This record gives sequence, structure tokens and C-alpha cells, in this order.
Amino acid sequence: MRPLRRCVAALILLGTHSSAQAAIELRFESMSAPAVELSDVRIAAAGLDGGRARITAARALVAGRALQHVKLECGDFAVLPEVHCRGGRLSADGYGPWPIEFTLRGPQRALRVDVRLDAEVTATVTGALAGDAPQMRLVSSGVPLAFLVGAFPALKPYVPGAQVDVDATLTMTGAERTPRLRALLTARDGRFGSADGLRAADSLSAVVDIDVQRDGPDWRGTLVMDWRGGELLWDSIYLTGGGSVLSADFRLSPSALDLTSLALELAGIGRLTGDATLDRASTSLRAARVQGVELDLKVLNERFVQPLFAARGWPAFVMQGQADVTARLDNAGLHSATLTVRNGHVNDAAGRYSLQRLEANLPWRRDGATRMRVTAGDGRFGRVPVGRFVLDAEVAPDHVTVQPVRIPLLDAGLQLNLLRFHREDGRWTGDLSADLEPLSMPELTQALGWPRMAGSVGASVPHVRWRDGVLSLDGQLLIQVFGGYIAASGLQVIEPFGATPRVLSDLQMRYVDLDALTETFKFGRITGRLDGDVTGLELSRWVPLAFDARVLSSEGDYPRTISQSAVDSITALGGAGATAAIQRIFLGVFERFGYRRIGVSCRLRNGVCEMDGLSDRNGGFVLIEGGGVPAISVVGYNRRVDWQVLLERLARVTETKPVLQ
Repeated sequence: MRPLRRCVAALILLGTHSSAQAAIELRFESMSAPAVELSDVRIAAAGLDGGRARITAARALVAGRALQHVKLECGDFAVLPEVHCRGGRLSADGYGPWPIEFTLRGPQRALRVDVRLDAEVTATVTGALAGDAPQMRLVSSGVPLAFLVGAFPALKPYVPGAQVDVDATLTMTGAERTPRLRALLTARDGRFGSADGLRAADSLSAVVDIDVQRDGPDWRGTLVMDWRGGELLWDSIYLTGGGSVLSADFRLSPSALDLTSLALELAGIGRLTGDATLDRASTSLRAARVQGVELDLKVLNERFVQPLFAARGWPAFVMQGQADVTARLDNAGLHSATLTVRNGHVNDAAGRYSLQRLEANLPWRRDGATRMRVTAGDGRFGRVPVGRFVLDAEVAPDHVTVQPVRIPLLDAGLQLNLLRFHREDGRWTGDLSADLEPLSMPELTQALGWPRMAGSVGASVPHVRWRDGVLSLDGQLLIQVFGGYIAASGLQVIEPFGATPRVLSDLQMRYVDLDALTETFKFGRITGRLDGDVTGLELSRWVPLAFDARVLSSEGDYPRTISQSAVDSITALGGAGATAAIQRIFLGVFERFGYRRIGVSCRLRNGVCEMDGLSDRNGGFVLIEGGGVPAISVVGYNRRVDWQVLLERLARVTETKPVLQ
């Protein structure tokens, strides 16, 4: 016989030997009933058939929750002819007092308990305590979430709130009276928030279905959680709408929680499955395995990847395709993972690159190196088309090394000689070396939407270093163009993938063919060669902020002529103060003129270009010094020109838009 039934029998026995009005005081070391265990129980009643009564327990364990100093006071308590409590009040440390009434009657010990948790919420317990399968059912609507999670101190800083409908049935089965609990919890108007505002939820609605049974010292069962709506912010990830379902079989032992047949249905993304073990004492993860098949990369990127990248200031991109993923975790975090991508498409949100028809196998291990492979069917860098290429890389937690590869570009290719990253003291560094094979300028300019240029362009990048968010060039970046070359030295790109990238460099231009250059930009024809130097170049978001530039005719013996239309273009650039000095008789006769030297300089500061030329003349500065027959000189008088105005003039005279703005 159960201790609670023995207590009732004792009260009945006392009643047969005492008057109905006799005071009764009893004390029990412990008492138990289905899902209830009481310690140090004291009962003080006016009598068996009615009157006031007081029942206290130093400690109560109710469905696994520990309560201290439980007290029940009844205005009318009776054992005969039925057990009942009317006008009662129930309380414990941190709970109540709640109005309560209950009855226990008949051979099946039919139970009914009504507890009013607040003015609008009542919990009702019904059931039968006798027979082969004793059973109790708890039904309540609008129970405050704080009451249900009060036993979890870790949740208190989040101030959780919700209204929860509860329908739970406890059944004692078998000869051993093994308890089995089936509970359906429906939550609405859920909310919580951390003190720093980084984790919060509002208007959450969810359904939790639990079926659990005692198995020796353990509990085993199934759990289904269905998120149906609301908003959730967790660090940088924002989710809304619901449609995700988590289900699992579980075993709860004194030391651990084991989850098996774990499945997470992510709305619009796909299904993740796996298993996990959590340590009960520390509430930390011991081990887990996760796998997913045919996940939708587009939705996965929008909901999870993009918010994480945005929070860290990393560049955004758009993904499409399908992916399979497997991962193993332990108490130290991610141990290993493999991502397989099929028919993938990746586009940089800023339009800097695009890769199509991606196939990738990307394994990773915390304790060693792995080999990754990425195949791109085609793509583009900026507006330049890219052909099919394959990247092979060795990847480890502290380094990434890409094998040399040739990437087709138009009719040539980019030879990647070196690309590696290394982590030291928590910081990543990188090294790059590459060569651009001679590339057809007509094809390149057509792809870029620039004016058609003749010839070819090639480049050599001897060594670029990545340190603390800065790309630095060792040596010179050499670009061959217009029969000469342009060399960049001291090149630094600060935060190249950030919102405001900055560029610092010095440029050297040598022996550039003026005929090819001016013909390309429809400037008017000039024959000759040109040298130039740009020092202290500084760009922000690829827009010039400052530089000191000077362009001069190259040394050497070569034809030096200038067309009338080129003279017009140069004087138009100089504004209203620029003049072309030539004898009037020749203006209507000759189309081409000779010159000895060309020279111009610009010192850009605060959006203003301070102009100068070869020499001073009559308060102005000489841009073109005449030579030969007929000779022409061009003189400028406006030494301070707004940079944007100068670009607009250049656009007008070349009938094209300048690249730098």
C-alpha cells in the first residue's frame, strides 16, 4: 500500500476510536503519490468530518520540481465520508498563496483539484488514484510562463513571458506503477529579452508535445517543438514567421540528456538530423552529430550567413544552389565538418565578382589539415568574363594554402602563383603572387564598356601581403599598356572589403604612346611619348582625395605633332582662361601643328586641383611648348580648378565618362 493511502487509512482508523470533534495531529517522515513526494509532513485537523486543518511539508518534489516549505490551509477539511478541502490556500517559498479546493472519493479514489493561480487562471487536476492504472490529468489555460520555468535560474535574466495552455496526463502503468507523462503545451504571446538587447523575442507562438516514461533511474520519451510564429533575434540573426519543427527521442539520466533521432525542419531551407548528448551538471554539450541533405543555399544565406557577415563588417553576397552538410561537435566546439555544394551560384552584393555552376567539396577538421576542391563553371571579375577553373587547397585551423592555378580571362588568363593565409596569435595574415597574361585591349575595353583601345595589357604582381586588414604590395605592380608601362609602388589597400576602402600608392608612367592614348579616348590626335609620376595618391571608396601628379614629354627622338581638335580639347580642359598661341594665318590652313614639349601638373587637395605647367608666361603657365613649323603653344591661366569640374570637362571633350570620379 502506498504511503499516502496508509495515511488516509490511519486517519480513518483514528476516527473510529475518537469523537468526530477531536483534534488530530499527525507527523510523517515522508509521503508519496503519483509524481509527488513529500518530506517531514505535519497534519493538524480539527476532526475527521469537518473543520479547519493545516498541512505542511518541509520539502515537496512535484513532477521533478523541488518546492520548499509547502503549506496547505483548509477552511473545511474532512476525511469522512470523503476526503475534501474547501476554502483552502496553498503556498510555498516563492509561490502562492493560491486558493485551492479538492475532493477524493469512492473506491477508485476519484480526485479533483482546482487551484486558482491568479484572478483569470485556474488549474484543474482530475483522475483516479486507485485501480490497475492510476491516472491524473492537469488542464489549464493561460498559465504564466514564469510559473512553468521558475526552476531554471539561467532563464531569469531574460525575463521570459508568455501565456501557456497546459494539458498533461500522468499515468501509473504496470505492476511497478511506472509513471508516464504526456503533456501538450501551447504557448502564445511569447517574449524575452537580454539586458544588452542582443537576444530578444516577441509575439512567439509554439506547441511543445512531450511523452516521457520512467525507466529505472532514467526518463525516456519523445519531444516535438513546433515554432508557429513570432520574431526572434539571437545576436545578429533575425528570424520571423515560424514554420520550423524540432523533434527527438531522448533519455534523461542523473548525469546526462541523450537526444537521438534528432530532426530539425527549417522552413524553406531543409531538414537537419542527428543526435546529441548534454551534461546535466554543467548544461554543456558533450558530443553531437548533425547532417543535412539538399539544403537551400539561398534561404540559408539570407537567414543565417548574411546577418553573421553583416555583424562582423564582412562583405555581403548572394548564394543559390543546394548543399549537403555533416558536422561533429564536442565540448570544445566544432570538431569536424564537410560542406558539399552542387549547382551553386555566388554573387558579390557589390558586383565585384560572380561565380556560376559551382561544385565544391569542403571538408574541415579541428585537429588536422584537409583537402578542399572548388570547381567554377564560369563567372566574372567585375565585368570581365571568367572561364572554367578548379581550385585545390589545403585547409587547417591555422592555415589555408591554395595550389597554383590559371584562371581564364577573355583571350588570356590570370596565373595565381601563390595564395596562402596563416593564423598567428589569433590574427590572420595572407600572401599573394600573380601574373596577368597579355590581354587583348579591344576585348577588355568592350567587356568593361570603355572606349575601344588597341594593343594588349599585362601585369605582374610579385608579392602582396595581408596584415591587420591592410593589403600591401612588395615591389612594383607593373602594367604594360599603350606601348609603355605603368608601375605602382608602395601600394596599400586598407580594408579592401569594408564599407570605405582606402588606397595609398605612388605611380610611375613611362613612354606611353600618345597616339594610341588620344585615339582611344577621341581626344584629338597627338603623336609622341609621355612620362608621368603620381606621388602621395590617396583614394577613399576608390575616389581620389589627394595626390601630386606631373606629366611630361618623354626624352628621345620621335615625331611630335598635335591636331587642331586636340588643341581644342586641351584649351577646353583649361577653361575660359586657356588660350592657344599661333599666328592667325595658320589657324584656317593647317590641321596639325608641331610642339617641343608637353607638361602639366596637378596637386589635389580638398577637392581642388592646383595646376601648373612647363613654365610661367605672362601670368599663366605653359601646357604645350611649340616647336617646328607651324608651331603652337597652349597657355593656361586658371591655376585652381575644382576636381569634379575638371572631370566633367574631360567627359565632354572625350565624349565618354572618366573611370575615376
